[in-house]
Amino acid sequence: MAAQQSFWQRLINWFRGNKAPAAPEITVKDGVWLEQRDQGHYRLGLSSDALEQIGDISFADLPILSEDVLAAGDDILEVESDKAVENFKTPYAGTVVKVNEDLVSDPAKINKNKQADNWVLDLQVV
Repeated sequence: MAAQQSFWQRLINWFRGNKAPAAPEITVKDGVWLEQRDQGHYRLGLSSDALEQIGDISFADLPILSEDVLAAGDDILEVESDKAVENFKTPYAGTVVKVNEDLVSDPAKINKNKQADNWVLDLQVV
């Protein structure tokens, strides 16, 4: 375990440019997690709570494409599991920058609940 740095050591390191990168802030809204990547740019995915409630996902449909313009509340992902069929919606309006096509070809990736793999889309908020 690394030794705890004093306030002054951290301040000196900060001035020298040795800042530790800030952890990305993640918000969860209606079963969708949002991670702010840049100013107005978000990555969206399914939250772990939503995945637990749905069960094992066997089918996923992305009714969106890159460069689609979405209104808040538009469907971004439909999943089918052993328990239910569920539609997830975008909490923000914006333009789709990138879509994770791997989720359609291999919906089991969502079940692994690894945030790096189960993202749905990147959205540029207007």
